[in-house]
Amino acid sequence: MPPVAPCSAVLRLDVIETPYAIARVTSILTARRFDVLTLDVGAPAGGRRRMTVELAAGDDLEVRRAVKYLHRSPDVLKVVHLPDEESHARRAAFVVIDAPAHRLPEVVTVAQAMSAEIVEAGHGRCTLFLAAEPHRVAELVTALGDYPVRDVVLSAPVRTRTLRRAGEHRHAGQGTMLNARILR
Repeated sequence: MPPVAPCSAVLRLDVIETPYAIARVTSILTARRFDVLTLDVGAPAGGRRRMTVELAAGDDLEVRRAVKYLHRSPDVLKVVHLPDEESHARRAAFVVIDAPAHRLPEVVTVAQAMSAEIVEAGHGRCTLFLAAEPHRVAELVTALGDYPVRDVVLSAPVRTRTLRRAGEHRHAGQGTMLNARILR
């Protein structure tokens, strides 16, 4: 079971807080046969609701098509495409494995190496939690390859734009001095 879609696009939408607005927006996507991988709807704030939609996207043309259709809806105030190279992404995951008590120290070692937290252990099962970049979730599942994986529960991706100074053009993989100063 692959925990992360191989080719996906994340869109952030601001939707008017009206009855059935979320249903109308999702019906736009399903009527045009977009494959929705995850959908997250935030609590209402200021007459708006924030939606994060992850689509299985074959190419940039398909993403532009989805944005165009969503902009046509009177319920949608704003649509922002958040590409990987221009945004920070995190995903939360619970991974439930079968782990006999005598092998628990090995699971603890893997969890520490992957910065995961063991939230429950006992009765031959162990539940780990990780909030990290999407590829790190896949790496955790791979690192636990010696143990039968019972369940993987993933959150929708949480994503925000990276910080850039006006006029700054950044190449993928290069951090900015502004970002480095904030992280210290």
